[in-house]
Amino acid sequence: MAIVRSDQERDATPDVAMNTGIPKRFSAYRCSDYFASERFTHGVWSELEQMWLIVSADEVIEEPEREFLVVGRAGVDGITFGYRRGHDGLWAHYSIEHDFQFVAPTVSALVEGWFGGTITV
Repeated sequence: MAIVRSDQERDATPDVAMNTGIPKRFSAYRCSDYFASERFTHGVWSELEQMWLIVSADEVIEEPEREFLVVGRAGVDGITFGYRRGHDGLWAHYSIEHDFQFVAPTVSALVEGWFGGTITV
């Protein structure tokens, strides 16, 4: 069961790229599916794992040294989910191995696959 944060406001500052909803500082990432949806920008809670699978927009972190925009986490071994600069879709970053693996074409597909059991790490 997913619970979506409803108590936080979406970042509506003027630093948002025109017509994309993506904050300008993240415009190098193909992440419009995340920023276009309040469901995702408010975060998606996994009741089973007791964690935020997808974090709220105010918790999104850019890791410039990896060219990676973190929007979620798997809850084990420091594995995070996010967007890679210059690549489509969502990727898992395995911090121990310093490796990336493509996991889903969109954040919606990641969430559906995670809760449906078709995406695992």
